[in-house]
This record gives sequence, C-alpha cells and structure tokens, in this order.
Amino acid sequence: MRLLATYQTRIDDRESYPFLEACGEYFGRLERKLYVDYHIKGLQVKELKRKYIAEHGITARQFNSLLKDLTAKLASVRESLVFRKRDLLGRIGRLERFIEEKERERERLKKSLSRLTPRSEEWQKKVDRLKKVKFVLHQKKRRLRNLRHKLEAVRRDLESGRYPICFGGRELFKAQHDLEANGFRDHAEWLCAWREARSGNFLVLGSKDEACGNQTCTYTEDNTLRVRVPDRLRAGFGQWVLIKSVRFPYGQEHLDRAKRPVCVVRGRKVYRAVTYRFVWRSGIWYLFATVERDDPAPSTSRWNGAVGVDLNDGFLQVGEVDRSGNPVNEFKVPVAMRDRTRGQITAALGEAVKKVVLYAKEKGKPVVIEDLDFTGKKQGLRESGSRYARMLSGFAYRKFRVMVESCCSREGVELLRVDPFATSLIGQLKFMARYGLSPHGAAACVIARRGLGFGLERAPEVSAPGIPPRGRASRRGYWWQVCKSLKRGPGSGLRVDVLYADRF
Repeated sequence: MRLLATYQTRIDDRESYPFLEACGEYFGRLERKLYVDYHIKGLQVKELKRKYIAEHGITARQFNSLLKDLTAKLASVRESLVFRKRDLLGRIGRLERFIEEKERERERLKKSLSRLTPRSEEWQKKVDRLKKVKFVLHQKKRRLRNLRHKLEAVRRDLESGRYPICFGGRELFKAQHDLEANGFRDHAEWLCAWREARSGNFLVLGSKDEACGNQTCTYTEDNTLRVRVPDRLRAGFGQWVLIKSVRFPYGQEHLDRAKRPVCVVRGRKVYRAVTYRFVWRSGIWYLFATVERDDPAPSTSRWNGAVGVDLNDGFLQVGEVDRSGNPVNEFKVPVAMRDRTRGQITAALGEAVKKVVLYAKEKGKPVVIEDLDFTGKKQGLRESGSRYARMLSGFAYRKFRVMVESCCSREGVELLRVDPFATSLIGQLKFMARYGLSPHGAAACVIARRGLGFGLERAPEVSAPGIPPRGRASRRGYWWQVCKSLKRGPGSGLRVDVLYADRF
C-alpha cells in the first residue's frame, strides 16, 4: 500500500543560503505575477507557459511548479470559503433559534410582571431577570447582524470566482498599522520581515519519468541535493548548486528508496516522484520532501477481536474485546488538551495514538473508532454553557482521526470506523456493571463490537420510573427514547437505577 508522506529536515549548508534566498525572491515574484495573469486576467495556461519560459528564463518544469503551487493555494482559499460559508450558516441558524427562545422568555416575563404586586420581592427578581434577558437579546442581535455581513462577503467572493490571496500573510500585513504592539521598531524593519515572508518558500515539482524523481532538484546517493539554477540567476550561481549533507531524521529510508528506479518501461527508468519545498523560518532554511511511502499490508485479523478507542476530554479510553464481542481489557491513555498550544496537543495526541496502535498490533486486532463530526456542535459554543463549551472546544477529533489513519497505515493495522449512535449509553447500561468496566471503557467496548459487525444491542428490561416500556419500537428507536428519558430525568439517581437493570 502506497501513501504520500512528507518529511522535514534542516539545511545546515550555509553556503547555499544566498542561492535559496535569491530563488525564493525570484519565484515568489513570478508566482504573484502568475496569480494576476492566470487568476485575475484569466489567460490560458499554454499561452502563459510559453510566455514565462521565454521572458523569465525558467524551464517548463519550473513553470509547472509555480502553477501547481498557485492552484493549490487557490483551491485552499476556495475550500476555506466554502467551509466558512457553511460554518456561518450554522452559527446564524443556532443564533436565530437562541434569539427566538429569549424573545419568548421576555414575553413570559412581561406577562408575569403584570400579575405581580409592584415593588415586591418576587416582582424585583422578575425585573432583574427581564433586564438581563433584554441585554442578552441586544448583544445577540448585534452579533447576528455581524455574522450576516460576513456571510454576504463570503458569498460575494464565491460568486465572483476571484479569490483574494495575501502573499506573506494578512496578520503580518496588518502589523504595519501598529508597529510597536507587533514588535517592530520602525516601518523599515517591518518591510524587511514582509519581504522575507513573501519570498520565504518555493516549490520544486517532481515526476516519475525524471532521474531520482525530480530533474530540477536531484537527491544523489551521497546525500547531496543538486538544484538547477534558473537562467536569470546563472550569472551569480552557475548552472547547478550543490547542497551538501542533506539527511532526514525521519523517513530517510523512503528518500533513499526514491533514488533507485522502481522499474523499466520500454527502456526508460521509472522512479518515485519526489516534490521538494524550501521554507525559510527563523533564520534557517528547511527542506520538505513529499514521496510515496510503502506501507505494509494489514497484519491484524478480526478473528482475534478488536480494540475500540473512545476520544474524551483529556484522555483516550481503550476497550478490547475478543472475537465473540466479550470485553477482555480496558485502559486509559492520558492526553493533556486543555490550556495547551496546538503543537503541544498534537504531540501529546500523537504519542497516545501511537501507544494504542502498537498495542493493537501486538494483539493482532484491528483498531475501531467512531465516525464523528463536531463541526455542527462547535457552531453553537457561544450559546452553550461554559463547561460544555470548554470541553468541546478542546476536542481535536479531526486531528485524532488523521493521526489514527496514518499510524495504522504505517504499522499495518486495520482501521474501522463505526456509527457513534448511543455508544456511551449502551456501554453503561449493558456492560458497565456486568463486567466491572468504567463508563468510558464500556463505551469503547461497544465501539469495538460494532467494528466486528455486531448489531445494536438489545435494551434491558427496565422498571425504573421515567423509562418508557419497550413495546414494539425498534432497537434503535427504543435506545433513542431511553436516551431522551435519561436526559429529562431528575438527575443521576435514575441513571444509577438503570445501570444495574441488566446485571442479573
């Protein structure tokens, strides 16, 4: 199984830095010019290709690199606009429903005030509550207006088909308006940083029919990177620039494999395409190499059972079942998510995922996760309680899913995704008391069972007050009724009564 993977290293050969800076400035200027010609003016690619090769002294492959980088940025901006439109529509919808609820509450308070004695204690409480509701309504309506204005701007950009790109970054561009607050002594210092940001990276596209996967940037057997110089820069750097001692701390074996041909077709050698990106960051040039990675075929089997993973606020809960779906083990892997930077969360989550996947590989069992999407729920964070909003905002489920997919593919572990319907409720009512599991461990076992193909568990006979009778409802329908009943229950007492219903 082959997947694209990107590996990073630092370029320690300082003698090559002047050339990389010149290339960054030159290709950055050409990319901005190509943005105007291709995206704004709408000129044809064939016409632009001939023009840029003749006028700017670049090869066809270097033009393809510029075009590939630009089209990827445009596609990213468009995808971001589409996501932002969908997100704004969700936020507006939730905010409108919240405003309707508050308006109904305001009317109820007004009616109740007319029936109370003025200046009484209860009357004063109602008046204070009414003032608070009016204030909240005013602020929420202001926010609704702002969201609608943002939605109109996003729709205009999508309808026009012309997507704005700020080469260098909007945040840095706006920093010139408040230099001192952004750490700049004067405008000249900001201008220097702005030019560095606009020329701080460039792409070198690879191809399978080129030596070592890339004719412009060739990674040789002695770990030397040979870069072809554009015609306009040959007067100062010659035809080729050699960057010596380039080694990747991770993925070196995949880059070494790309140096050798995969096969020979009609007398021509076929390699693995390698695409390089040079990035300037904090005074150092970094090299990113994207190449096909050979991943082993899955070595796990569902006949051994499955390992379910339940993502929670601050930890991963793992539940293991055998081939018959019986829980055999559970454990917790802590993951610090709150009050952490994005990089810290990514590192902690990556270590936890790796530990779980290696455990599943050792047991010879596939990994099972829920197919969740918190996008809709996160749209209403402002209208949610502080505790719930804090918990939900720290959830990085999309990042978690990508990490699990990558780690399972790399380790040869099968990954299964299942419907998340009522996993926590079913785990607590069916397996928690019977097997002595924790609430989250029971949910993880339910996830693992679904990965093995077991159907929805049969609901237990419950005589606790407030729980609807089973009747003729389907299993899914009855579990949904139980879930709603527990949410409306008087507290944890009703749930505790139900927990032991299936124990005997």
